[in-house]
Amino acid sequence: MSRAFPRASKISVTQWLILAVLCLVLIAAESFAVYTVFTSKFPGGNDFFVRWLGGREFLLHGTNPYDRSIAEQAQIAMFGRLATPEDKDQAYFAYPLYTLYFFWPLSLLPYAWAQAIWMTLLQFMLLGVTILSIRLAGWSPPKWLFWLTLFWGIFFYNGARTIILGQFSVLVGLALLLALWAVESRRDILAGICLAVTTIKPQMVVLVVIFLLIWALFQLRWRIVLSFGLSMLTLLLSSMLLVPTWPVDFVRNAIAYSDYVAFGTPLENLLHFLLPASLAAPLTIILSFLFFLALLPGWWFAFKGRPGAYTWAIMSTLIIGSLIAFRSATTNQIILYLPLFFFFQRLTEPGAALRAALIEGGLMVVMWGAFIVTLAGDWEHIMMHGLLPALLLILYAVDWRRLWQSAQAYEQQSLSLQPRQTV
Repeated sequence: MSRAFPRASKISVTQWLILAVLCLVLIAAESFAVYTVFTSKFPGGNDFFVRWLGGREFLLHGTNPYDRSIAEQAQIAMFGRLATPEDKDQAYFAYPLYTLYFFWPLSLLPYAWAQAIWMTLLQFMLLGVTILSIRLAGWSPPKWLFWLTLFWGIFFYNGARTIILGQFSVLVGLALLLALWAVESRRDILAGICLAVTTIKPQMVVLVVIFLLIWALFQLRWRIVLSFGLSMLTLLLSSMLLVPTWPVDFVRNAIAYSDYVAFGTPLENLLHFLLPASLAAPLTIILSFLFFLALLPGWWFAFKGRPGAYTWAIMSTLIIGSLIAFRSATTNQIILYLPLFFFFQRLTEPGAALRAALIEGGLMVVMWGAFIVTLAGDWEHIMMHGLLPALLLILYAVDWRRLWQSAQAYEQQSLSLQPRQTV
């Protein structure tokens, strides 16, 4: 990870402005195209719609987004009727209130336009996730594979699904990767701010955020922890000024969400698909405990500043966290682009680029194929939740020695990841 973002020549203010204008033009043009061809005719993106509606009702009418009336409006708009207890989606607003800060202007637009712009923004953010993952992994693919990987990052099952559903996991993934880059480049205040943004979906990043905060304490990187704490305090208190009861309302809706979404961890979902329930239930508990224990040696070595341990801890925590996190799903697993690309960077034998391309293609076929084969009506089968992290866990378990050596080689060149002098 230490070779990520090598020092480059400075870009002038004029060049930044030109780049910003070009991006705005591209986003505007694509948003118009998406609206004309798709969202004006086929409204969707249910995950975004519920948040858009909650934000709209709050901004225009001052209604609490967590109020049951908002969920009922969403149910009628999505299903043409009120939801029954058997429905898999009750359309509750089940995000922290400060999620509104990141999209509120769109709630003032008609939904077809808001969805088109949001889908376009998610695509650009997913491109950012893919590029950052390549850079942070220290992977230097040839140009043909770099462009192919950008295409792959958008159309890969987990990435494409986030755009189709309008999921906020892309924003969280981008914030996490920016935090990792900020840690390596010693922009500690920025790192703390980005980590606070990831709490929009805590189940997606909880283990890696805990690791990073403890690591920062051991390395005397106090600004990361202070910045995170102050950022969280700002998000919480400012949003409580808007709706003072929202933390209680959020917990209530989150509990209700857990009641109607009948699935557990990705590991549990996968094991119940592969094994009888009598075996899957106890095996889930045992393996979850063992996998978490397996993280701890890498964490401890990273806290002590052992070369390679920080990188190994990040990669393994992302994989295992995606497998044992409660109520996690395929859309949250775009953060697994990073450990996948880190595996690619250690491929040094002849034909490594072709091998990486074949693995990307194979994963594309496996994930989309499994989705189609197991599709239950209009719903993704919950076994999909554990498939990608399980495949990556196997890959890392088989090749862990060379991956560890690769992590050591990179960190030995990085001043930002060197242990503090007193360790």
